[in-house]
Amino acid sequence: MISDLNRVVLMGYLGADATKDKNPDAPITFSIATTARWIDKAGQRQSRTDWHNIVVFNKLSRFAAKLKKGDRVYLEGELRTSKWEKTLCGETLKLVRYEVYASQIDRVAKAEDPEDDAISQEVTATYA
Repeated sequence: MISDLNRVVLMGYLGADATKDKNPDAPITFSIATTARWIDKAGQRQSRTDWHNIVVFNKLSRFAAKLKKGDRVYLEGELRTSKWEKTLCGETLKLVRYEVYASQIDRVAKAEDPEDDAISQEVTATYA
């Protein structure tokens, strides 16, 4: 029996080229967009795009460093949370950042027709 599980699976598009800090031990980072689509009560197509911050270390970073804006990727990893405080104009703000530490990344062919991609992700549930 599994006591705990922290696993993230995403497939989406890079918003910009993968980047690396000048420090040789720094990870590769990039963000991907995922879009959920559904039909609302009025029968209209709706969509919501979420952006996910991705962090890549070790041998996988060689592959990740070659990823470019617009590449479609499938990835698996673990969700990590960073919390810190920042003072701005005398007010202390509590900040949170969520990142996926990738353990697997695959480049996936783009759908030839964007509508094909939309249909494959479409949720037919009705939302308020």
